[in-house]
Amino acid sequence: MARVQRSHLYVMAWALPLVACPADAPVSDSPLASYGGSACAPIADDCRKEQRGCVVTDGTPRCEMCPEGHYPVGAEGECAALTGTRWHHVFAPWDLEPGEEVGALCQSWILDNDEPLYVNAVEFKTTGGYHHSNWFFVPENYKDWTAEPWPDCYGEGFHEIEAALAGGVLYAQSTQTLRELQKFKDGAVVRIPPRSRVITATHLLNVAPNPMTTEMELSFNALDASAVETLLTPFQLIYAPLDIPPNSEAMFESSCDVRAAFESSKPNTPFDMKLHYLLPHYHKLGTDLQVEVIGGPDDGMQLLDLGAYTADPGGVTFDPPIDLTGADGLRFRCGYNNPTDAAVGWGIGDQEMCEVLGFMESTMAFSAGPNDNTVLGVIHDDGVVWNEGECSVLGFDFTQEL
Repeated sequence: MARVQRSHLYVMAWALPLVACPADAPVSDSPLASYGGSACAPIADDCRKEQRGCVVTDGTPRCEMCPEGHYPVGAEGECAALTGTRWHHVFAPWDLEPGEEVGALCQSWILDNDEPLYVNAVEFKTTGGYHHSNWFFVPENYKDWTAEPWPDCYGEGFHEIEAALAGGVLYAQSTQTLRELQKFKDGAVVRIPPRSRVITATHLLNVAPNPMTTEMELSFNALDASAVETLLTPFQLIYAPLDIPPNSEAMFESSCDVRAAFESSKPNTPFDMKLHYLLPHYHKLGTDLQVEVIGGPDDGMQLLDLGAYTADPGGVTFDPPIDLTGADGLRFRCGYNNPTDAAVGWGIGDQEMCEVLGFMESTMAFSAGPNDNTVLGVIHDDGVVWNEGECSVLGFDFTQEL
């Protein structure tokens, strides 16, 4: 199936003034002629799932990101302009010394929106240094969180689950990527309530031998309410108890019974879930990341199947969405190759992560994964140390309205 990548939660900032500029003019919808063509037809579906258009060079088609403000469409992977009202924000620059890592720095964008915003597409761009960033929206004066750059925000009261439940999740950046598009199917949106702020927590890492000043921008396209067909709900798969032995290969797997959690929290509501988007996250030791359906008529259907880590954008959109109504839930696994003499666990720096952000149609948001390993250190014939963690699904009622 489609290749994809990785997700976790962090941001950037500095003491310069914020620059925010909602652009109120609708974006043109004229296609770009340089993308597409008959040679693209065999790979166009895969390109679109990976949020890329198709270009042909010397008769050979390949997937490539569309120009800014555009997304892939059509049977030949051509690019067309995003629709809706475009909002854009330039964040303050941040200075990094060679090898410097900043694990928890938050920054806000006060939207000053008097009406709800129905976000169908998000575009991210940076000049480098951003290992990852997770993006939320909350009421603009929520808990008096500062609107200025907020160093050590995790240590001073910012919590991602709290932000997600107080408002919602907007976007997550693929590891180390410089530019990325998160585009849902037409009519599917994340709803931002009136008088909200976007708040992002970012993990910065300068892997270069020279100092750098990095910058970051975020844009999103908001649809008119009349064009909205589906409101989306966030969820997270996370395997936190990683323990990768030195000089070894290891695999970590967990099977999450989302149906049971849904029926427990909503006993009079039939289980009904449709998957729209997935974004996975792991680091440079990662060799494999997979997500598949468990139970029902599509048992074993592979939704993601990644190889070794790259810095490419990794989000995958499903159009049409994957209907999980008859399924039990999702299974996910992450593989690693640790060539060092030290064990590697969960964390930043030279440590690892295993998680997946998703958006779906559902009235329940959830965070799911193991608290510990139920099976640890089983050596397979191929020499891989296999770990299986019992999945706990924590569900949250997620009420939405147009």
